[in-house]
Amino acid sequence: MVAAAAIDLAAKAAAEAWLDEGSVRGFLPFVDLTMSFNHGISFSLFPARDPSSLTLLLGIQGTLTCLIAVWAVAAGSGLERLGLAMMAGGAAGNLIDRFVDGAVTDYLDLHTGGMRWFTFNLADAWISLGVVLLLVDGFRARRRHSDAGGLTS
Repeated sequence: MVAAAAIDLAAKAAAEAWLDEGSVRGFLPFVDLTMSFNHGISFSLFPARDPSSLTLLLGIQGTLTCLIAVWAVAAGSGLERLGLAMMAGGAAGNLIDRFVDGAVTDYLDLHTGGMRWFTFNLADAWISLGVVLLLVDGFRARRRHSDAGGLTS
């Protein structure tokens, strides 16, 4: 969890030092580097630009981050623990970034076929990968349970 947050925060600092807001630099055929700042939650929904809404958003985000971290510590399997730790680390990176800057730094701009999809950061990737690991763990657990005769068709 700590490593995921630290890597994310270091990448955000590097992006802020290297990119100007609004500039676009080619990176991969489907990813450009573009500096932007997200004042809301996912996909810039519910922007928090004034102190009271920022405080509320930080409180909600901090509470959810702590709950996921506690869940990670109590997780039963290694894959579940890893997925939750990645989610908690990504959430912590975004929480710290929002607390320090009042917004989350995004710099990875996903695009294909002339269409721009969304701009995100490494913390968002950690969170998404953590969700995928939880799904894989759930499918594996279901298969083990089914193979043991616990489920009927």
